[in-house]
Amino acid sequence: MKTTLLLTASLLALLLTGCGGEEEAKTGETTKPAPPQNADTLRLSAKQLESVNVELVSFETRPLRPVINATGRVSLLPDSKAGVHSEIEGHIDAIYVREGQFVQKGQTLIKLTSMEFLELQNQYLAAKSEADFLDVEFHRQEELKKSNIGVLAEYQSTEAKRNAALARIQALKAKLDLLGIPTRPLDNPRTARVTPVVNVKAPISGSVYRVHKNLGTAITSNDLLVDIINPDKFEAKVFVYENDADLIRVGQPVELTFASEALPPVTGRVQYISQSLDAENRTLTLHVNFKLPGKQRMLLSEMAVRAKIVGVTERSSPSTLPRTAILTDGEASYIFATTNPTADRIPLRKFKVQIENEGEDFVQVDVLEKLPTTAKVANKNILALEAERKKNE
Repeated sequence: MKTTLLLTASLLALLLTGCGGEEEAKTGETTKPAPPQNADTLRLSAKQLESVNVELVSFETRPLRPVINATGRVSLLPDSKAGVHSEIEGHIDAIYVREGQFVQKGQTLIKLTSMEFLELQNQYLAAKSEADFLDVEFHRQEELKKSNIGVLAEYQSTEAKRNAALARIQALKAKLDLLGIPTRPLDNPRTARVTPVVNVKAPISGSVYRVHKNLGTAITSNDLLVDIINPDKFEAKVFVYENDADLIRVGQPVELTFASEALPPVTGRVQYISQSLDAENRTLTLHVNFKLPGKQRMLLSEMAVRAKIVGVTERSSPSTLPRTAILTDGEASYIFATTNPTADRIPLRKFKVQIENEGEDFVQVDVLEKLPTTAKVANKNILALEAERKKNE
């Protein structure tokens, strides 16, 4: 900024010197020194302003489509985080992952040994053996019934027992499926090999956020073992004040800038709008969906974001000026204005202003000092005027 001001000041000084030299050559007289002036004021001729590409514009009333500058934070989508549990009691024998490690869906995270799992396999084998026996008995009773030899009550009893055994098999098979254990190796009770080992696998792909247990720990189905976060499923929660609610719609584009400079700005869209206000801050929450380009892995939950939203409706705004007429110095904003634009040497004074409303190319300002609405305001290359003014300080 300082370098720009110095270069602009040097250019303006050369141009002003050149213009002064031309006037002296024409008149053959030396120019009288200008009277002392306020440190916030400078005097330039129309030709001098033109030479540094500064024009004079008027305050106007025009419709503005306001630009909302808001803040927010990155948040996980509901289906982007998984808490991993075991469906059965046991002891942790091995932990295969570390915090921060990326895992694929179905990858083994933890190995357990479980007496309960052994008992479950035993129950399945017993139910399978019983069902096989009752199936044979049912078919025998069925043949006897066809030959009018068997007793109907025995046939019906065998059928009921067979159906109950098949139901137990289905229930136990569902439990084993829940543990990710195939039942085909257990279909033949004579050759089946039971195992106490249960592998706990990742339900989604993502990064391991936290491992909650240590080796040797006894766990139940209620214990949280591992947290996994899918880095591709984030949203931005953007907070907008209630007086801007009429400017927001679902599907509206939102430009997002992240706190980390390693992440490029992205454009997302308002997915939905919360239907209640934050009681303390009087803000609405916008849920903005977005995607990062490429394979960015630096995005973190709760990371701060800045949002820029162009309102969907226009507002008639008085006292508007082009953005290029505004001089920004830190948190403050200024303009250079004159009430005598036809003078030989136009007096331009620096006025502090407050931005009331912002559009993409124009802003509505409130001049914090008395200034007629008919005043003219310098536009474009305002830095050159500021550099020249500082010479009077």
